[in-house]
Amino acid sequence: MAGFYWKLTLTRQFDWIWGPDLAAQVLPWLQAAARQWHEKWFPLWDPYLWAGQPLLGQAQPGVAYPLNWLLFALPLRDGHLLWGALQWYFVVTRFLAAAFCYLLCRDLGRSRPASLAGGLAFALCGFVASTGWPQMVNGAVWLPLVFLFLLRATRGQKVVGNAALSGMFLGMAWLSGHHQVPMFATVAVAGAWLYLIFRERRPDWRFVRAAVVAMVITVLTGALQILPAYEYGHLAKRWVGEQAPLAWSETVPYSVHEAGDLQASSLLGLVYPNIKTSFDPFVGVVALSLALLGIAACWRDSRVRFLTVLAVGGLVYALGHNSVLQGFLYAVIPSLDKARSPAAAVVLYEFAVAVLAAFGLDRLGSAEASPWPRRMAWTVLAFGILTAALFQAVFFANKLNFPADSTVLLTGLIAILLGALVLAWNRGALGRSQASALVILLLLLELGMGQPYTITDRSDADRMKWNAQILGNQDIAAYLKLQPGYPRALVAEDAFHANWGAWHDVEMWGGLLAGVSSNMLSFDTSSLQAHILFGVRYIIAAKPPEHAGPEVFAGAGGLKVYEQQDAFPRAWAVHSLVQVHGMNQGNRLIVDHLWDLRNQAFLLQAPPAVDVCGGTETVTLEDDRGGRVKIASNLACRGMVIVSDTFYPGWRAWIDGRPAKIHEVNGAMRGVVTPAGQHVITMRYRPLSAMLGAGLSALGVALALVLARRVSA
Repeated sequence: MAGFYWKLTLTRQFDWIWGPDLAAQVLPWLQAAARQWHEKWFPLWDPYLWAGQPLLGQAQPGVAYPLNWLLFALPLRDGHLLWGALQWYFVVTRFLAAAFCYLLCRDLGRSRPASLAGGLAFALCGFVASTGWPQMVNGAVWLPLVFLFLLRATRGQKVVGNAALSGMFLGMAWLSGHHQVPMFATVAVAGAWLYLIFRERRPDWRFVRAAVVAMVITVLTGALQILPAYEYGHLAKRWVGEQAPLAWSETVPYSVHEAGDLQASSLLGLVYPNIKTSFDPFVGVVALSLALLGIAACWRDSRVRFLTVLAVGGLVYALGHNSVLQGFLYAVIPSLDKARSPAAAVVLYEFAVAVLAAFGLDRLGSAEASPWPRRMAWTVLAFGILTAALFQAVFFANKLNFPADSTVLLTGLIAILLGALVLAWNRGALGRSQASALVILLLLLELGMGQPYTITDRSDADRMKWNAQILGNQDIAAYLKLQPGYPRALVAEDAFHANWGAWHDVEMWGGLLAGVSSNMLSFDTSSLQAHILFGVRYIIAAKPPEHAGPEVFAGAGGLKVYEQQDAFPRAWAVHSLVQVHGMNQGNRLIVDHLWDLRNQAFLLQAPPAVDVCGGTETVTLEDDRGGRVKIASNLACRGMVIVSDTFYPGWRAWIDGRPAKIHEVNGAMRGVVTPAGQHVITMRYRPLSAMLGAGLSALGVALALVLARRVSA
């Protein structure tokens, strides 16, 4: 695997982190989590964007995924993730996919060469190879182990114990950070259990028990991610491709699914590389031919039939609106609408094809007489010759220019080589070891054709501009970090994404997230009043923005920092609390009476009692890092200390070590009623959903291992 990805492991000229999603979103997430990890604090809260948002609740940062913890724990350089570690992170993930699929193929009785071919096919084709988002790929790599133990259970081998292990690995997929692949896998697994239960006239209670155990273990194991994400889903709104974000209770429109499905033309991408919409269906001529051979020659094997159904089901679902099946399941399965990219289901097809290819490769070398290898060889030869001939005709018709990707010719040549190789093998011109090695090399050669579109050259300024924006302007970051009171900054005119702050340890306003808590979105977040209220003191821009104050710093890259001197401090005290009836009234207060909020705050519920007094008071935000806040206050009389961070369940407060209640004030901020005199207010983000989820996940893994070891029925 390291050799296949030589661009990442043996040079410093290429990168897999590029584009707005990976460079401007995923990379800052990983950095924020790693920074907290090295501060001996489990990364639960992101303080850098939208006045703070839960990392676990967002799910996509992947902080619940145990294998990510290894990345977070690696040494940092100048407080940042090592770039080389990130390159190896990409490779190791694909290695796990190959290793797990290899183990499945071996468990199905396949030879070592065939199992190697199956593992490589799964790890290096289509979805796993070309999907950059690690949170999606991390969910996919567990598919082989999910089905390894499920297929063991179907054979009547320690049914409950193997069902428990299958559920545990499906739960691991749910911990990965993205819900789409785990949702599709869960639907496929549920379908398999239903078939096993009802394949006879009466329900088979062995499989009923096993299915219940698998379901319970899945939920328990994935609880560390499932519970916080479920909580956040009900308290946030998510962007799904529509202009406005949607709440949990709102169904993702089917038009969004249509935009994210596998277009019919992408079926050509099964064998021709780089023909895709959304997710890549490419498995190549070698793997697909071997899989079809495995189906034709081994159809009597129930495992082959199961894998065939899985492959067809995954591909048909991925076609989205082009198939009735996907729309029907979208309508009848609760919450499946949240998986808004049906094309991602193509990973089930590719996984099944990879395993079927192992059956096919073993069938090629079988001593048992069969007409199928010869038929396959001639069919592939004909396909290769036709592809090469069509390429040549178009090439010469266009005056030595091919209007599409020229790798089409390589596909034809590989098909010809595969057909010739199989014919030579059948006629005894090649030994089993020689032929298997050549097939695997041919497979690697073909799958390598898609690499340029996943891994980019660092000299490509257009593709790498997002990296440059996130990593750049270090001098501006250094200046902002020196300013007292943890003021927020704003990037004007889209000079770069606000996620820049997570890489540089600077709190920002706004940012690129999949969702934001609903209370934060109840404001007009682009208004000057909201910026002032939430402590946005600095604006980063190339020229003075409207309403900006004086220039206070000029960066070497041409951007400048302007100070908004009227911005509220990050923490202050008030002695007047009023109740409003809805955020419409609250927003009117912010717009029309902003300066009154220096001494007054509003709540949506009946306010607690505070005292009115005069005198000098001080409130200082001394620490605001991750899920920890520390405020020093010296009030003349009892008042409410407010910190302009997002109010969210799970935050707990203490005044001088004694528990205190946190109130939701000013629509989305946190406030604590504080006595007169000098006091220290501390806040910690300790959500019950995460604490309970961690315990349940540990219980799920332990229970699965115990059942696998002790239950024999």
